[in-house]
Amino acid sequence: MALPAVAGSDIYASDLYQLCQPSGGQEIGHYYLASTATAASQLVSGYISSESRNATPVSISIDQSDHSASNCAAPSTGTLTQGGAQVYTRSSASGDVNVAGKYTIQY
Repeated sequence: MALPAVAGSDIYASDLYQLCQPSGGQEIGHYYLASTATAASQLVSGYISSESRNATPVSISIDQSDHSASNCAAPSTGTLTQGGAQVYTRSSASGDVNVAGKYTIQY
């Protein structure tokens, strides 16, 4: 069953399910970090916004399947909250910093 929404779009039950993940559920997506560093050890950080607004995540895992770390260390995660998580890395030297991959948030 679809509910009418603004501008003619419909809201489906599956859309609402994403907003309230059950225990044991997971959310999968992609992240991408890109910046230009002027020196080694500069922080490059981004934020993964979670679709779930009512469940507290247990953990998050990331990989480098979309783009291996270029001019930076392997990415890490931190500050996991109901709203999402931080993904960050540090540059190896001056120049372009790139890394991208998939994330999985476990609830």
